[in-house]
Amino acid sequence: MSALTKALYPLYWRLLSRYLDKRQPAVPSVTLVQKLIFILPTRYGWWFFGLIVLLYLLGTNYQNNLILLLSYLLLSLFLLSIVLCYQNLSGLTLSSLAPGEGFAEQDIGLSLQLIAAANDNNRHRMLRLQFTGQQHQVVSQRCVPAITLNIAAGKRGKYTLPRIKVSSQYPFGLWQAFSYIALLQHYWVYPSPAQQSPAAGIMPEQDQTSTRQQVSDDTLSAYRQGDSIRHLVWKRLARDPATPVVRQQQTPPPQLQSDWVVVPAVSGDALERALRQASRDLLTLEQSGASYGLKLPALTVAQAKGPAQLQRCLQALALC
Repeated sequence: MSALTKALYPLYWRLLSRYLDKRQPAVPSVTLVQKLIFILPTRYGWWFFGLIVLLYLLGTNYQNNLILLLSYLLLSLFLLSIVLCYQNLSGLTLSSLAPGEGFAEQDIGLSLQLIAAANDNNRHRMLRLQFTGQQHQVVSQRCVPAITLNIAAGKRGKYTLPRIKVSSQYPFGLWQAFSYIALLQHYWVYPSPAQQSPAAGIMPEQDQTSTRQQVSDDTLSAYRQGDSIRHLVWKRLARDPATPVVRQQQTPPPQLQSDWVVVPAVSGDALERALRQASRDLLTLEQSGASYGLKLPALTVAQAKGPAQLQRCLQALALC
């Protein structure tokens, strides 16, 4: 039965997705209203309903008014919980704060904003949120302003955010109100950085060994009044007492070398290895504070530095 369920689930979800796309297309922000909320009994609810039927049959068979009264009371509670379960989700607004981003084969966190109806955070309780087709879920006892949902990243690229299942079994667990929300948002999956970054992946504009002049850390200058005697060159003073000299330490100003990260025109597994290496090189250059650019077979990202530059380069790698 489990194997049959797994085999039929893709067909079921494909048909349900068509229905949901017509009923609720993707928008930046969604407020849960009556047409978006579905309610079904839970497993505990079905057993509870079976108990009500059993008590009613016993009461009518033995003409016991007390058992009949109990069955009517439980039935009233069962029906009342439908209204309470619906009201618990009704009016809740969900929106996505920013596009998610992360590396392949890792979990990517996406921030969602929750706005309670009438700004009453205590109105929505026992909320459960998860992306469809994902194992990770978040359970919130009350409505919070922001919540983070994780999604397992697969291959690199730019993906549309899957539907979010929002559900609740408040207050008695007899019914489950749920809704599948589509938010107009996407997330980025970058190539996973390589474990090691050989120097061949980064191509500097000029070879440092051939262009940088070897400057001595120490230089000699004539002694002037006020110089510390600790810097006197005593051996030089012994040879020529008339012209004392002092040793002064010079620190050359730091110079950042502008670098290019180049991805060769390859395909298949070679391309994936080159993209992983380029991802590693970009992270290394960003940490060093140097300006850098990216050269792809069909695209060149101009040199710059900072988080925005790193994001542009990684997004270009994801779409390569």
